Amino acid sequence: MALQLPDHTGIPLDEIPYIGLRFVSLQRAQEFYANYAKKVGFVTRIRNTNFDKTRKDSKIPVNQSLHCSREGYRESRVKAATRVKRITTAGCKARMYVMLDRQKDNWMVSKLELKHTHPCSAKQAVHYTEYKELTMHAKCVIQNNDEAGIRPNKTYLALTNEVGGSSNLGYSEKDERNFITSNLRCADENADVKEMISYFMRMKDINPNFFYAVDVDEVNQFKSALWVDTRCRASYEYYGDVVSFDTTYRRNKHGLPFASFVGVNHHGKSTLLRCTLMGNEEICCFEWVFKQWLRCMGSSPQAIITGQCKSMFGAIKNVLPDTHHRWCIWYIMKKIPHKLGGYARYKEIDDRMHGTVWNARSVKSFKKDWSAFIVEFNLERNRWLSDLYDERRMWVPIYFQGKFWVGMRSTQRSESMHAFYGGYLHFKSGLIQFVHEYDNVLGNKEQKELEDDAADAKGVVPCSSSTTIERQFQREYTTSKFREEQQEFRKKGDCLVRGATHEGNLFYLIVKEQYILYREPRSWNNIVEFDPLTHKIRCECNMFASRGILCCHCLDVYFYYGVDRVPSCYVLPRWSKNVQRKHTFIKSSHDEKRSDESHNLFRRLCTHFFNVAQEFITCEEEAAMLNSGLDELRAKLVDYRVNLGSRSVPNTDNNMVTQSDTACVASDIQSPSKVATKGRPRLKKLGSELDTSIKRYMRRKKNNPPQENNGAINPNIVAVPALSTNESHGNGGFLSLLHSFLHS
Repeated sequence: MALQLPDHTGIPLDEIPYIGLRFVSLQRAQEFYANYAKKVGFVTRIRNTNFDKTRKDSKIPVNQSLHCSREGYRESRVKAATRVKRITTAGCKARMYVMLDRQKDNWMVSKLELKHTHPCSAKQAVHYTEYKELTMHAKCVIQNNDEAGIRPNKTYLALTNEVGGSSNLGYSEKDERNFITSNLRCADENADVKEMISYFMRMKDINPNFFYAVDVDEVNQFKSALWVDTRCRASYEYYGDVVSFDTTYRRNKHGLPFASFVGVNHHGKSTLLRCTLMGNEEICCFEWVFKQWLRCMGSSPQAIITGQCKSMFGAIKNVLPDTHHRWCIWYIMKKIPHKLGGYARYKEIDDRMHGTVWNARSVKSFKKDWSAFIVEFNLERNRWLSDLYDERRMWVPIYFQGKFWVGMRSTQRSESMHAFYGGYLHFKSGLIQFVHEYDNVLGNKEQKELEDDAADAKGVVPCSSSTTIERQFQREYTTSKFREEQQEFRKKGDCLVRGATHEGNLFYLIVKEQYILYREPRSWNNIVEFDPLTHKIRCECNMFASRGILCCHCLDVYFYYGVDRVPSCYVLPRWSKNVQRKHTFIKSSHDEKRSDESHNLFRRLCTHFFNVAQEFITCEEEAAMLNSGLDELRAKLVDYRVNLGSRSVPNTDNNMVTQSDTACVASDIQSPSKVATKGRPRLKKLGSELDTSIKRYMRRKKNNPPQENNGAINPNIVAVPALSTNESHGNGGFLSLLHSFLHS
């Protein structure tokens, strides 16, 4: 092929090589020729280097030849049908020789050939593998977006739009994904565990109040881990009275259950208190978790809500004997279609069971109504209902009246927190990713709580009435809790004191509450106990005792007796906006060493530049001065680097800290064994098999309605196979209530 000169259109003359061109160093010569090649459209390589033979103690180069990568010829030694790699050589003669000028102590171009035997295309060169390189800016954006859970394709689109098209980017989406895999993920399972422990140790060094505990087996294999952020430990003093504990999340490559302790803050929103990765769901593992909880917090919660798990029940009984324990009623009631859907009178059974559970006014009335329910529908032989009745003290609401539960009846707050993780993690996610997402959740919840506090300090919700009691709550309660109390003030208008009796100093009043249900007027009588001397009050509905909100029945009695201020014991500091809480002065943990120092320095410089640029973009003259100043500063920095005699190129690798940076205890721990599952792989959430079977059955039943069969099981309907208590709770993945935790 005839030699042809590349197109130099648009390339400055001082960027085109010529014989006699001098460089301060060999590296500068290599840089110059590589930059020229990229603009013209070919790739360079170092062909050979000669060294000073007079000095055997060190290798000092004296000349070097830089060639086009398509020089020479190569014949394939394999048949064309089996050839895999393409042949790129084309006998190209383009090259540049540089030699050391000892007298002037610099390098000079001694020989040069600019013509090639192949076409050169600058447009195609941007897609050559040799020129595909992620910039520091791109790496920082990719890492930030990965930590925030933004998908790689979305990040790539954002970077593409930023430069005006993928052709101007200099790398592909595959390069971005490779960077994430090699630099932001732990491919080695043992490294995954060690990196997680390294994180714990770094956080402990930053703040001694950070708590973590790791459990290993007899062969030093990882079993469980528990960690508590410093801010969470401080917030436990205020929000640790009632917690929700749920283990339904298994979305990681090891299949380990992920559990969380979630409380309720003074705004009535969920707050994360602690997280743990568990080796299994046996009673010994739960006991270890709760023991570490006591070791960290120093005290047990007053009450805890969990799923219907026998292992968890036994562990709480052994380790937290003074804590009130209840099961999530939502899980139990959700099983009704699955357990009772095979009965011909299923719809009636479902309505009656809900009414019996939710409308019980006393333990005695519940027992009576339950017995009537069982007899009426001939359910004496139903094992599931029999077991539920035997365990009624663990889930029926009437048995928990008079105890403070901050309004919680289910583990939904824990599940909604898991939903946040579900948006960013998948079944191949490593353990360290859980820890990093934990940081994200903490930061998000911290920000929302501070925003809510700021909103409360800025203004108040207007009162709906002119009563001084409502203004009393308005001054003390956060906006969200005042709105709940304000709803009771509105309902007070539907209440009427019907009669009163007294025993000594106590008055017992019957308060009739009127309401509309299914477009039909209904009424409900509640007995309120009132002391006119101390103004202390107690209602039969127990709303204040269980939720900390004074009910409309009590408010109506206060109005009836002309009380203009409630005792301070009914204005809970738990919901107050005027209490200074210690944890609000503590920032949540953030692992600053997730990036290397060059990335952190780059971010700081960019932040500084953005602030300066933002200030001077309104005037073209000021922007031109800023641009000129940057060019001058860049030239000074280049001269400074030249004077140093070496090129100061920062290490752009973003490798995460490995076990060598930690104590030997971390390097000795091995990755956990993958938790084996029975049958097909687990779906996204625990109980998802149950959900699927219920939906399938209800769809079948809708298409083929059962015939009346006097309450007996219809022989034409195949009942869904029952699951045991442990199976129904412990065999799945994760309840996808996406982002509900962030807005709870």
